[in-house]
Amino acid sequence: MSKKIFIILPFKESLKPNFAGAVSIYVQDTSKYSKYKRNIKIISSDNINKGKLFRNKNYILNFCKKYKQTKIDIIEIHNRPEYLIYIKKFFPNSKIKLFFHNDPLSLRGSVNTEDREFIIKNTNKIVFISRWIQKMFYSKLKNVDISKSMLLHHGINKKKKNKF
Repeated sequence: MSKKIFIILPFKESLKPNFAGAVSIYVQDTSKYSKYKRNIKIISSDNINKGKLFRNKNYILNFCKKYKQTKIDIIEIHNRPEYLIYIKKFFPNSKIKLFFHNDPLSLRGSVNTEDREFIIKNTNKIVFISRWIQKMFYSKLKNVDISKSMLLHHGINKKKKNKF
């Protein structure tokens, strides 16, 4: 497989137009204008027998087992910090970006300070779609380096080059 960037959507997100959610629409729109679009593979649960998967853990384990022999340069996780532990285990040499589209304090894997410290230590970039989401993520954390985090608002000009 020649794809070097894998974007993992949340389990419930679909790429099908009639079922697409906010995260999948955002990913499709931004990927369409990326200069790396030929190297991107978007992972969703659209082509998976959902009867065999119950929820997020089996979804991400299915991905990890399917692609564990694949060299992946960058893995983007969207809105599911709980996937990070599995991605880190199966793909220790891949760069990991974690995108937050919602309140991190309400998402499994980033609720408590220990979770968020783990995220900071085990990602290469943390991307927030609003300043409020970023503030919530760093709330109650002390002496943290925010240099690996960035804001990328939904309302950006997608044709303009944004450096990650």
